[in-house]
Amino acid sequence: MAMHESSVSSRLRAHYRALVVWVNAVHAPDYLAAKAEDFRVFTRVALLITAVFLVFTIIWDYAIDPVNAGRAVWLRLTECAAALVWRAASWKHLHSATSRAATLIFPLVVSATFIAILGLLDNGPAYGVGGFLYFFIFVPFLVAGQPFSFAVLVLTVISIFPMAVAPLGLSAGLNWAVYNAYVWIGFAPIVAILVLCEYLYWRVFVYRGQVETLAVTDGLTGLANRRYFIVEGARILEGHKRGNRQASLLFIDIDRFKRINDTYGHAVGDAALRHVVETLEPFMRKSDLMARYGGEEFVVLLPDTTDNAAFSMADRMRVALRERPFNGVRAHDSQPLVLTISVGVASYRPEAGTPADIDLLIHAADHALYRAKNDGRDRVARTGTQGYPQPLESGRPHA
Repeated sequence: MAMHESSVSSRLRAHYRALVVWVNAVHAPDYLAAKAEDFRVFTRVALLITAVFLVFTIIWDYAIDPVNAGRAVWLRLTECAAALVWRAASWKHLHSATSRAATLIFPLVVSATFIAILGLLDNGPAYGVGGFLYFFIFVPFLVAGQPFSFAVLVLTVISIFPMAVAPLGLSAGLNWAVYNAYVWIGFAPIVAILVLCEYLYWRVFVYRGQVETLAVTDGLTGLANRRYFIVEGARILEGHKRGNRQASLLFIDIDRFKRINDTYGHAVGDAALRHVVETLEPFMRKSDLMARYGGEEFVVLLPDTTDNAAFSMADRMRVALRERPFNGVRAHDSQPLVLTISVGVASYRPEAGTPADIDLLIHAADHALYRAKNDGRDRVARTGTQGYPQPLESGRPHA
């Protein structure tokens, strides 16, 4: 019995921890930014529909009291204006301070004017208590783009507001027992629906993030893939062109990699690729962009880097790999395998009139790599200093 109680307690604690993790996840900055962007247009349209609906409630007023309904028209138009002002305040960003203030204030304006309208209509309080449920029809949609905790806060404030202002004389003789029966019976299910919607959107957010990561990432090495490198590299170079700044590119190839696959198998070859990446990545700055270009080839774009600095960095990378043998062949050989790379370097120089074209820069670095391979591998070669000519210089390997 004690073991069963302990198991139940452990499961409850696990569920509680999972709930805390989820609550934190749906309030993380990247999640909230995505939510604000995704719900921006939805909220605009929903508020416009709400404004139109509030105008049409004039018909409801005339159905209850045709004699006094005309006195309430200006209040209905005030409600409509409140919804439109709320829409304007949320136009640029749903999570701005202005938008959140509007999300909290303007529903209360609508609630206050609605109570005033009920006081103008004969039998208004009797018919109008059910009208508060309109808030629970519209508001969950209107706050869908807001952080979950804030959305619940708005619903809570709206629910208690009519009773809070009653001592101030704004009550219209409402029956609070009936009001509470309407509002609070509906409150919990509506919050539960908000939780469900939040959970579903969170699932979409997580899945979309995974898909986006897969679309731009090489699955084996975790580096950017070729497609992403081309797109992002073009963007970076364009920025360097506008700022008249230099950039360099390294084209890296693992020497005699095919022999590793043929001798030890593709599983060892994959491990060797990861070993190379683990060795070279510490040389990267936050601004550098490294990608797997294909097979055993890698490219690295170095923003704000001169030809000489790129050449020096490439040579340090080459030496680091030589000095860190690969142990993934121990099951086949007693000795670790020394891996080497050949590197081609090309630079974008605005002062030389070279075009800010990522494809041309890759092509130039590839030519330099070809030179390094022809000169004996395990070395670095680079283009000349005036644009994208044939490679002119080749670094000799260290002993």
